[in-house]
Amino acid sequence: MYKKGISKTVTLGSAVVVVVIIITALIILGSYQPVSTPTPTVRWPEKLLGGGATFVNPLMQKWAYEFLKERGLFGVDYQSIGSGQGIAKLKEQAVDFAASDGPLKKSDWEELKNVRGGVIQIPITVGSVVAIFNIPGLNELKLSQEALLKIFDGSIKKWNDPQLVEFNPQLENVDKDIIVIYRADRSGTTYVWTDFLEKVSRGKFPRDMSFKLPDEVVDKARFIGAKGNEGVTEAVKNTQYSIGYVELSYAMLSGLGHAAVQNKAGNFVKASTESVMEAIRSLIEYVELPDPLDDWSAVSLIKLDPPSPNAYPIVSFSYVMLYVENSPEKAAALREFLTWVYQKGQRYVADVPGYIALPDNAVQIGLKGVSYIKSI
Repeated sequence: MYKKGISKTVTLGSAVVVVVIIITALIILGSYQPVSTPTPTVRWPEKLLGGGATFVNPLMQKWAYEFLKERGLFGVDYQSIGSGQGIAKLKEQAVDFAASDGPLKKSDWEELKNVRGGVIQIPITVGSVVAIFNIPGLNELKLSQEALLKIFDGSIKKWNDPQLVEFNPQLENVDKDIIVIYRADRSGTTYVWTDFLEKVSRGKFPRDMSFKLPDEVVDKARFIGAKGNEGVTEAVKNTQYSIGYVELSYAMLSGLGHAAVQNKAGNFVKASTESVMEAIRSLIEYVELPDPLDDWSAVSLIKLDPPSPNAYPIVSFSYVMLYVENSPEKAAALREFLTWVYQKGQRYVADVPGYIALPDNAVQIGLKGVSYIKSI
């Protein structure tokens, strides 16, 4: 009897303990609130500062406007100062990114390899450079590649030169000196133009961001320097019997005529969205683009000479350049803006006359470059 009572007591006591434990656990669980780790807030800078090519300026302004309107995170202040100044500002670390119509010289690329992780170079758009002209009463002009070279090296001096009259009979009685307007600043547009002149001259005309004037003093007198695509456009507009080179969008916006240039197939083709796109379409399968951290100095769409009969022959990438290592705020902003440009921003390219959207392989190279951006 004694043992049986003890057993019942122990069993009852154990049950009470279990119930107390369960109730306590339920109370604790009911009152427990998990501690959440707060999501870090991205600190955006007030703006990104970019500078460089006048070639890309109209499109960059469009992107900056649409990005701010759509995302509202920070501004993008792009200054149209010319490719040479853009690269100089990049070297001085005075801008967050630079734009240039020509890639870095190999010597510059090597010089910057060990600065802030090196420089990322990525194509940002495709454009073309055209010869605008101001000849009273003349709206159309056909120029062979050889004739263009000779106008800009000073060999063809008058508009009624037989080499011009051959394809433009209306010039026969235009006994006027040719006034050549060139870029006086270090310019990516000049780099593209002289890349073309170097190809036609088989290396005799130097490719550079600075334009080489003729040796003869009498010929130099016919050459007038102007700053930026904007300056060349205005100078041609205000100077009769002149010719100059600008990015296509400036020609289209100014209303000035621009020459049809003879292409590889022998056809005279004016630059347009369609003829530039045709040039890229006919080249793209032959273009193997470097890694964004590699040397791009040998890349030239012009040297590949677009084979399509409908292609305009003077086309080029324009590039964005930036350092791998940036402050956390600037790194986040650069990734945000440039990713937007390569993805959503391409749809705005068609809104700005004279540009075409990047081909897919160039977009992928651009996004790869963006992935290299680091915070320090």
